Amino acid sequence: MKQKTYFMIGFLALCFLFSGCKSQTVRSQATEEEGGERTKAFFVGDLALPTDLGNIEVMSVSLATNLAGTGSDPPESSWRTMLLREMASQNVESPNKILASTSTSLVITKGELVPGVQKGDRFDIEVTLPSDSETSSLRGGFVLQSPMREMYVMDRIREGDKKATCAGPILVEPKTGTQRDKVTQRRGKILGGGVSQIARPIGLRIVSQAAKPDPYQTMRIESAVNRRFVITTASGYKEKVAKAKDDKYLQLRVPPKYKNHLVRYLEVVRCVPLVETESQRLERLATLQLRLLDSTTAKRAALELEAIGHPAVETLKSGLTSPDVSVRFYAAEALAYLDESESAQVLGEMARTEHAFRGSALLALCALDDLYAYEELRNLMNAPTAETRYGAFWALRKMRPEDPLVKGEMLGDGTFYLCTIPTEGKPMLHVRKTERAEIVLFGAGQSFKAPLVIEGANSIVVRSQNDQEMSISRFVPNRPDQRRVVSMKVEEVIRALSDVGATYPDVIEVLQAAIEQNALETNFRIDALPAARREKLKDKSEESPPEETDSPTGKG
Repeated sequence: MKQKTYFMIGFLALCFLFSGCKSQTVRSQATEEEGGERTKAFFVGDLALPTDLGNIEVMSVSLATNLAGTGSDPPESSWRTMLLREMASQNVESPNKILASTSTSLVITKGELVPGVQKGDRFDIEVTLPSDSETSSLRGGFVLQSPMREMYVMDRIREGDKKATCAGPILVEPKTGTQRDKVTQRRGKILGGGVSQIARPIGLRIVSQAAKPDPYQTMRIESAVNRRFVITTASGYKEKVAKAKDDKYLQLRVPPKYKNHLVRYLEVVRCVPLVETESQRLERLATLQLRLLDSTTAKRAALELEAIGHPAVETLKSGLTSPDVSVRFYAAEALAYLDESESAQVLGEMARTEHAFRGSALLALCALDDLYAYEELRNLMNAPTAETRYGAFWALRKMRPEDPLVKGEMLGDGTFYLCTIPTEGKPMLHVRKTERAEIVLFGAGQSFKAPLVIEGANSIVVRSQNDQEMSISRFVPNRPDQRRVVSMKVEEVIRALSDVGATYPDVIEVLQAAIEQNALETNFRIDALPAARREKLKDKSEESPPEETDSPTGKG
């Protein structure tokens, strides 16, 4: 695990290093054009590389319950010993009897705490079984809350400090009736089931090649970064983001505006000048304007202008009317992170039409967070492409999580969300299998068609009564039978499923089964989020990628 983390840090550091080398060439050329000389270390990135960028893997041994006779009594092992110890700490009565039940199973849960994670942030959990487990399926299971720690395998399994907790329903792939089921039914995920108990700062590490390190370098970098970035608290107090810890390392906090785009924050930090007089800055602004309007240097120029801050706004605005798509995008992206509303229209255009810039444009609109950005995102939910529609929904929820339009209705005892978006586009149904358990209906009034019969997990049966009504039933031994009769509308069926105790994985299984039976005509999509960075502009003559085309059959 440590080797994996070190590899990630080294790889990212090399990426930034090569980026810095390339930018150094550009800066050298710019200096010659300006007819002046600067010190070799002009930008923060000339002296420091980002660090603490590896994910921290956390694990726990947990108890999965609610299994339909597919569980097993775990054999004697260090995993069983750890689980019994945890159950004893929670004063669980008759723990061995509970473990012996076929409705329970010992499971191993794993997750990763990403750089910059804050206390209370949620993350996905991977659920697996020990190799010697006799449990045949985790379908319908629910993992009880358990602490998560870093674990080290030495002479025995050693545990670190508690860093997170996990709990929630297990999402397992639907059965296919093939040999593959033996593998897929023994593993699953809990979407957003992990909760971080720590905050992870990121950092900058000095990479000076000088024989004698300068003890004041980190202080100079600290001063430069804090001149550019501050965090404003709810009470209006301004806090610094950088703090020198020693002569080789600085700790960085992430401003809220960059929370969803950590890579960009680090790029901009590395473009912050260490020392620059007013006359030097004016001179550089003139040069950067020329570089911004050149598509080959626009990206780096926009980053340097964003690093200057608000004095660079007018220079960046000159790129908004460029005939070059990339120049317009890079200028608008930087302006969004500087809270300039004029960027919203260009970013909306890019999200709608440019496959290469779509993900970054949506992130920038999310960071802008004003009325103009809100309207652009709202309109983008009518776009023809699936990833644009859901990407706009995702960005709007990140921007304003309490907005009634995107907040959604909490169902399943608070385990998943249902949200209906009135749109002008074709009907679409989107579900997540990462990050957050949610079902989003784009277009109200979507309905199932008869005939439909589904026997789902957790003893749930969904059956069409006629062309107008659907019956949802659940039969659990030693409990009263539950039954609901509702209309064929998807919203009502999902609510009824929740009422009888269906979990998020149960609901997804019903939706997928209905689509397979051609009883639900909609564009069904899973995790249709555009990537934040794409390598090149899409050739207009090329066909749209598979994830962009709407599916007439309703299958994702």
